[in-house]
Amino acid sequence: MQTDAGVTRCPQCAQQIRVDPGYVTWCDQCDWNVDPTAPDRRSPAWRLKLEHQLADTLYRELENGRVHRPGWDAARVAAYLLSAALLLLPLVALAGGVALLVFYRPLWLSIPLAAIAIGIGLMLRPRAAHLDPEAQLVLREDAPVLFRLLDEIAATIGTPRVAAVALDAEPNVCFLRVGWRFRPVVGLGLPLWTGLRPQERVAVLAHELGHGKNGDARHGWVVGAAESVLEHLEDAFTEQPYDEYKLDAAHAMDTDTSVGHLTRIINSIVGPIIRSYAWLLDRVSLRGNQRAEYLADRTSGEVAGSEAAAWALERTLLADSSYRALERALRFEKDLPPLEAVRRAVAETPQREIERRLRVSRLRETRTDSSHPPTYLRTKLIRARPATSARVVLGLNDNHAIDRELAPAAERVLKDLRASL
Repeated sequence: MQTDAGVTRCPQCAQQIRVDPGYVTWCDQCDWNVDPTAPDRRSPAWRLKLEHQLADTLYRELENGRVHRPGWDAARVAAYLLSAALLLLPLVALAGGVALLVFYRPLWLSIPLAAIAIGIGLMLRPRAAHLDPEAQLVLREDAPVLFRLLDEIAATIGTPRVAAVALDAEPNVCFLRVGWRFRPVVGLGLPLWTGLRPQERVAVLAHELGHGKNGDARHGWVVGAAESVLEHLEDAFTEQPYDEYKLDAAHAMDTDTSVGHLTRIINSIVGPIIRSYAWLLDRVSLRGNQRAEYLADRTSGEVAGSEAAAWALERTLLADSSYRALERALRFEKDLPPLEAVRRAVAETPQREIERRLRVSRLRETRTDSSHPPTYLRTKLIRARPATSARVVLGLNDNHAIDRELAPAAERVLKDLRASL
């Protein structure tokens, strides 16, 4: 806990405010200096506005109890239809290549044309989800206590058991279905997982398995595969630096530039169509993605208890700080175990700093990523509903046992991270 704090006056409203050394000084009355850094504007303004409207609308729907379970709303159906149309492109290209070989003559012309069509089909083909090569896989026999907890949560939710756990250094926890058999895997990022208290760990695991119950991973794979096709097409029909260099070189050497100009014309026609399609797919996916997060939060509260679910969400606001603490420990603090440094950094963070970050979430619409609603709305929704007690409880002894089970994989993750630093 914070031990050294002073008091000063807000220069904007003259209210007395607390000063915590090492943290931002801000006013909880007028929000002076609550967000001293420049907001991240990598996302376009239209998307930020749209996400805010979607998150607010969905919040009101769930607060009023009009959304009880995942379903096929208009946005999800539209996302599937748009994705299906794109995923047919590689099939059409492959079928066209085969048709050229079978029906078109002469062969000296059909073979190269078929090769181009088949190559396009292979390039645009959907890929199965794979684990990060740097992630350390933890199997059932390696962590019986952890998998017993996962099985209990899965049985409570009503979803299939997890096949494996992937440990890495990302400040995140995730759920994915791996390979063409879509095996369920939970990814645990050490910086976030280490800083969680026992019941908060139950909450984040229940949240991720809730995605599995609701079919969000499969939906994400379909839309993600379509987005990868769009990325390939956008790269192909967007002018690249090398294209401009070739055209400039042709001008300088006074050679034929018709091919370069033709490429520019094709890019100017096809490129905007592809980007518009990507924008449309992105737009219709937003509602389904944010709705999925709210429903997974509800599952988390039902399994781990509403307060633990809200605390776990607030802890995610410290994920980046946890990662920086881990990096500092690996670089400079040789006498302090890196994971212990993460635990101290999280435990010593004042509640006032967490409150400030929640307010930043409201002002800046900060999200875990672009598919997540603002954190302040998520915690507000959990606490606005009737409080729920935990159906799955993780005791201290089992919590320590899980840490011991994950220790060998964690050491390998830290070794790789230390080498990369």
